[in-house]
Amino acid sequence: MPRRYDAVCFDMGYTLVWFYPSVEEIARQAWHDAGLDVTVEQLREAYSTVWEREDQDAATFTFPATEAYDHEAEARRRRELLYYLGHSDEELLRRYTARLAEIYGAPGALRLYDDVLPTLSSLQSAGYRLAIISNWSWNLKDRCSQVSIGSYFDVIMASAYAGCDKPNPDIFKQTLAQMGIAAARTVHIGDRYDTDVVGARAAGMDAIWLNRDGKPSDPDCTAVRDLRELLDLVERGKKIW
Repeated sequence: MPRRYDAVCFDMGYTLVWFYPSVEEIARQAWHDAGLDVTVEQLREAYSTVWEREDQDAATFTFPATEAYDHEAEARRRRELLYYLGHSDEELLRRYTARLAEIYGAPGALRLYDDVLPTLSSLQSAGYRLAIISNWSWNLKDRCSQVSIGSYFDVIMASAYAGCDKPNPDIFKQTLAQMGIAAARTVHIGDRYDTDVVGARAAGMDAIWLNRDGKPSDPDCTAVRDLRELLDLVERGKKIW
């Protein structure tokens, strides 16, 4: 049966990796070690408020694709988070930033889902080219090395490198250009319909929604609960809807 796709692209967070014990718990520990005690519930509310503002313009907003800008943007978000928590101490923010980097850089902070390595190995063995397309900071390649998956991918594309976030189609198009593969020959999978599916389709790619939790929904796309379903899907020789 003729092959339908030449490449498979993946989101990173909550598709390939998860954070232990959780993003909010890691932040709570970092704030505590920096000298500020907050609850996980307070942090969830703060994150929701800060990120919701950015998500509103994600489809069209562009920014300099430089390491310096990425560091400035991360500092701004953390400053907004601290302000939302009722503080504005720059020294506190500095201590928090340093401690957060230590925690995330430690073994075990990022963990692969059980289905990741078998899936990447089977796709690579079958001759598919692989890429990551993720809304992530400048350290994405370092994080991939941290969990020992960098060697599987032809291209690792963070929004920080692209100068735009998903669902902006340009981050997908930049990845395709680096791979030298047509959009119609590529499928992307990620855990968010609004960024992964919508963005990939806007770039002319096919898309799969990774619904690990089996959330009640009826999206107009193929959905899977386990990445190990991927090889069978792409090998069928049919267009994924």
